[in-house]
Amino acid sequence: MGDAEMSVALDTSTRPPARVAHSPFFARMALVTLGLVILSFPLAYYIPVITGSRRWPPLVHIHGLFFFSWICLYAWQTRLASTGRVSLHREFGLAGIAISAIMVPLGVGVVIIQARMNLARGMTDPYWLTFMNLMGITTFAGLMTASIASVTRHREWHRRFTYGAALILLQFAASRLFQMFSASPQLAYFILLVPDLVFLGALVAHDRKALGRVHPATVWMTAILLPLHAVATPISHSHAWASIAPFVLHLTGR
Repeated sequence: MGDAEMSVALDTSTRPPARVAHSPFFARMALVTLGLVILSFPLAYYIPVITGSRRWPPLVHIHGLFFFSWICLYAWQTRLASTGRVSLHREFGLAGIAISAIMVPLGVGVVIIQARMNLARGMTDPYWLTFMNLMGITTFAGLMTASIASVTRHREWHRRFTYGAALILLQFAASRLFQMFSASPQLAYFILLVPDLVFLGALVAHDRKALGRVHPATVWMTAILLPLHAVATPISHSHAWASIAPFVLHLTGR
């Protein structure tokens, strides 16, 4: 076999089957994610904005616009990929990279605003959501970096890392429900883990059906996300975090 023939053979052997490449799984789960994000915000954001019962700094609205735009773009991107419109998918991918880069500093800024508002309202535990949100922003940035790095040569890794990033944003939406159950950390803890168990479980089932095995990216994400989210609530409510959070967020003396 010549070098050219061997190259083609190797490329074909490492390329996923057509039924995997155009699987509707990621497109369907993206729509589910979008729907859950929309449903998570009425009481915490939409209704207060419409009625004027709560007011937020402009940065909070800009942050919400970018985060929601990312989820909408993700749903559209997965649709393009599942229908074989790869070139258009790649063109929109540049917009996804730009939005992702902007979201990280926006997210950190909103975490600081959130802590300041909690302090102004005299909350006894003003920093408890800040740890989970900072952890989520950091994890989102890491997953998107891995997704971008693998986009050209490792498509199945790219899909799963982006899926994980979308799951992180769903966690942000779920955290809005925490505000409704702030008196019950145990229930908040349960709410945080449910998206992980459902979405990662669905991904494992998809991998086994489509690939006959669990993809390494799925294994890595499960090994990272589940332990992180399992410790998020205990750390968020700990005295240790309450003591260092003002320094981390540069809120000392405020």
